[in-house]
This record gives sequence, structure tokens and C-alpha cells, in this order.
Amino acid sequence: MANVNLFDYINAKEIAAYVKENPINKEPYFAETLFPSRTSMGTDISWLKGANGLPVALQPSEYDVKARMREKEGFEAVATEMAFFREAMRIGEKDRQQLNLLLAHPDNTVALPLIRKIFDEAARLIEGARVQAEIMRCQLMVDGKINVASADGRAHYVYDYGMTNLYKAVRAAWLPESKDTADPVRDLIDICDDMELKTGIRPSRAVMNRNTFLNMINCDTVQKMMYPDDSTMHYFVSEQQKKSFIEQVTGISIYVYSKKFGKLNHSTGLAHATEQVTLIPDNKVVLMPSGNLGNTVYGTTPEASDLMSGTDAQVAQAAYGTTVTTFKEKHPVQVVTVVSCVMIPSFEAIDNCAVIDVSDKVEISA
Repeated sequence: MANVNLFDYINAKEIAAYVKENPINKEPYFAETLFPSRTSMGTDISWLKGANGLPVALQPSEYDVKARMREKEGFEAVATEMAFFREAMRIGEKDRQQLNLLLAHPDNTVALPLIRKIFDEAARLIEGARVQAEIMRCQLMVDGKINVASADGRAHYVYDYGMTNLYKAVRAAWLPESKDTADPVRDLIDICDDMELKTGIRPSRAVMNRNTFLNMINCDTVQKMMYPDDSTMHYFVSEQQKKSFIEQVTGISIYVYSKKFGKLNHSTGLAHATEQVTLIPDNKVVLMPSGNLGNTVYGTTPEASDLMSGTDAQVAQAAYGTTVTTFKEKHPVQVVTVVSCVMIPSFEAIDNCAVIDVSDKVEISA
């Protein structure tokens, strides 16, 4: 028993390696592909946001003269401090004693199932950081704002990126009660025309949840456009046929994203499946150009900055920009695992994106 050191088995380095080799979800989330990850020193982030998204032609010049200095006119420097997230889990005294007994067994591999269970709990915290990043990215795409708070309300981050391209449905709301007058195909074309007129860049992709998608394809005008000579429309037309038709006519690739995540109960601090975060809400359609929309920027956590050396804590960089820290507390005796993350999405393409609220109708301005 005296030679057993629990830290030889449960420490930040081993947990980080385990999570990298055994991710909970190997597939990227949708917005994760639009805002790829990058790291930045410290906790501040800044980028240049174009006023209209249009490139400005390079000026002619004579030979053997100094280059003209271009001022950053039409650009706005956007700077902010990243949001900080941190949670911990612990191995209590009873679990620790059980582990010590198992590790003292001649065949100490009998402890592996319990160790794996502990690693899986830490992996869920690390996946939680990835989920939080997806929530922030989707809030940004839908509202041009980020609003996240801790379960107890003590930590609250609000960021407004100043999104201006906000629209309503042009002819009628895309709702079941107005499906005979709504015209989502022409709405999409008109709004893309307006975006191209404003920015010189035409949106090529759209994301919405399944409820909005079904409302869109079930509008009478969609099937009438597909089969203008059929007055009865008694035969079946599949979802995929309607989706393909809308994509072909509008030139927009449609992605249906209905993913939800569990959220913490603000009164108990526990996760409940009945309390969910809907990433793309009903009646919102996000239009975007091709390519990346920004980055998910990960900064330096306090643990990575201050605890990497000279302390009793062990610190390692894990997946998705997170830091894992393990340390032992003497009273009560327990091993604590802390997962922390400093992050925020940038949104360089914000002026080339648009959001349509299809729950209401308002004419767009030319």
C-alpha cells in the first residue's frame, strides 16, 4: 500500500492523452467547421471588421518612389476579452480508498475499469467545453450576439458584434397558417439579391432547424413551382425533392441543423435532459457565403499560465483548447480534476452574413 501512488494513474497528462485517443464525439459540430480553432496568447482577441466587405483596388504607382500608405479606412478594429469557463470534479475519500486497494492488488489491472470511469467523467467536462463553443458560435450566427451565464448566475458574458443584415420574410411568414401565401423561394432570391447589392458577395449557404425547414418546403408555392401544370397536386413529393429544387433554383445549399444540448438547472446545478439548448431556433434562417466565417479562438487559461511548473498540481493541454489540472487536497483527502477554457469566436464574415426571421413579414428595402 505504501508504494501506491494514485497520481501515477490519475493525472492531467494521462487524462489529456485518454481524451485525445477516446473522444466522446468524433464528428465535428456544424458551426465548428465554419469557425475553425486557433490559439492566441493571453485572454484578449482582436480582428479587423470590414465596413462593407468590398475589396479596394491597389493604386497605380511610379517606379523608384515610396509606396503610398493606405489608411485602414472603412475598417473597424474589434477587440474584446475572451470568456472564461471552468468546472471541476473530484475523487472523494471513499473512491480514493477503493482505488488504492485495487491498485495494491498483485494484478493492479483490476483497477482499470474504475480508472476508465474517472477518465470518462473528465472527458465529459472537456466535451462540455466543446459544446459551449458550439453554443456561442450558433448564438453569434443567429443573433450577432453571445449571451452565456453560469448555472448560479454569478458569471455572465454578453458580447454584441453589431450584426446589421437582419430581414423578415418578404411576402408572408413561413408558417403553416400562411403556407398558401408564403413564397420562400422568392424570399431567398430577393434577400440574396439585396445582400449581393450591398456587399458584392452573394450568400451560397443557409442553415435552419428542421421545424423551419418543414415549414419552408410545405409552402404551397414550392410544389406549384415544381409542377406548375398540375392543379391537383395529389401525388407525393418527397422532402429531398423539394430541398433539391429549392437549392437548384436559389443557388443556396441548405443545411438542416436541429442539434440540442442539455443545460444545467439554475436552481440545482444539475444537468437535466428536459432542459435543452436549441442551437438554431425556430423561424430563423442564417444565410452565409462560402468559406470560413471566423475562428474559434482559444486563449491562455490561468492554470496554463501559472501552474505549469513549481507547484503540486499537474497541468496538461487537452482537446478543444482546454486545460486539464489535477491536484490532491489534504483535508478532506481527495483528488481534484479541473477543466478550464478561455475562448471566444471571431466573426470576420459578419457583414457578408444575414439572418431572416420567417415568423413575420416585412418588405426589404432595395
